Amino acid sequence: MASNPIAFVRPAEYVLDDAVQLSQTEGIIEFYDEAGVDYGHWSSGFNMHLGFYRRGLNPFDREKMLEQMNLEVAARLHLDAKDKAFLIDLGCGAGAIARSVARNYSKSIIKGVTNVPSQVKMAAKLNALENLQKQIEIFNGDYTALPFEDGIADGVWAVESACYAEGAAKENLIREMARVLKTGGRFIVADCFIKKPEKKLNFLIERCYSAVCESWALTEMPVLDSFVAGLERQGFRDIIVEDISWRVAPSLAHAPFAVLSFVFKKLLAGEPMKRQSINNLKASLLALALGLNRTKFSYCLISGTSGERCLDSLVWG
Repeated sequence: MASNPIAFVRPAEYVLDDAVQLSQTEGIIEFYDEAGVDYGHWSSGFNMHLGFYRRGLNPFDREKMLEQMNLEVAARLHLDAKDKAFLIDLGCGAGAIARSVARNYSKSIIKGVTNVPSQVKMAAKLNALENLQKQIEIFNGDYTALPFEDGIADGVWAVESACYAEGAAKENLIREMARVLKTGGRFIVADCFIKKPEKKLNFLIERCYSAVCESWALTEMPVLDSFVAGLERQGFRDIIVEDISWRVAPSLAHAPFAVLSFVFKKLLAGEPMKRQSINNLKASLLALALGLNRTKFSYCLISGTSGERCLDSLVWG
């Protein structure tokens, strides 16, 4: 086949953006390749997020609270167990939430996307152990450029993964959610948000924030007002912002004990600590300091509905 004689050369600023994006992606892959297996110590089901406490749950049972977060996400998708649904997990990790949804909604088909190849392999093994491989497919890809046609999904979610998208508003992710969702489809995002970007941090909290971002391979956390404004620009409606900081606090309080037990386990086994494992442990502890600064940071669960798809709103600006 003859090559196309017309070559498209992108402007220099876009080439630079690609280079920055590639560098961040490489950092994420390196982090999860080294530290990802450590999440088995945090959660037997490889939940890579915080838990949700409800009255009646044992606050000392971390796994139950982690599973409850998965159920809270599923509940806000407004699924009916009798109906088929096509769902997408954006930044799925090892697929723990997808497995929870699949167990409770057996007619759902779930596609999970992660840019970490090792997570794809881990998820495939865990899905097969529960005989869910026909219901769930985890693939390696970019959640801002999904290989799906427009308006195909009944629901999407991003739990502690939206923070890896670009900018304070994370609008490259929001645009893709708007593109793949059907009119009336549901989205759920759970993450730590900056509430008042105009309010300066004191020196100590600023250092903690920078260290957390660096350790977890983040460029910046999402800003709540900017994120909600981005959702509105992309036509989402019935947007509900739930500040669930106190709901996740009991599971976050497990972090120091989980870190200490992990370190002792490594020492007793005579195993060296990997650099990214150390970063993960450090960030887990520092996240407590951020969580205590309630005037600046909140853990929010944001949900809503896709409106009528508007071509103009789906064009990159």
